[in-house]
Amino acid sequence: MLGKKFILDSLAARRQRLVAESNANRIEFSREWQLLKDEAAQLVRPVRTAGHYVSLGAKAVGAFLALRRAWTQSHDANGKRNWMATLLHTARIGISLWPVFRARAR
Repeated sequence: MLGKKFILDSLAARRQRLVAESNANRIEFSREWQLLKDEAAQLVRPVRTAGHYVSLGAKAVGAFLALRRAWTQSHDANGKRNWMATLLHTARIGISLWPVFRARAR
């Protein structure tokens, strides 16, 4: 009986050590997970900023090309520039692009 009790005590102590080790591993994992999330956030921030500037540049190039097209297509049948048509076409482009360049509320 004495040997059986010693084995049971040994198993209980071993179980307690495993539970304590599991808790320590769980805490260490959560700490490392938080560090990983923080590092990922630091990496994403500059990429988002660059993406914003690239998007804004693409919109500006699109606006420039639209205005250029309006400027080159504003001649009438005589080959003279129709300033009223150019002005109206440019205003129409500006109105359609206003929401794109307007600052967004965040």
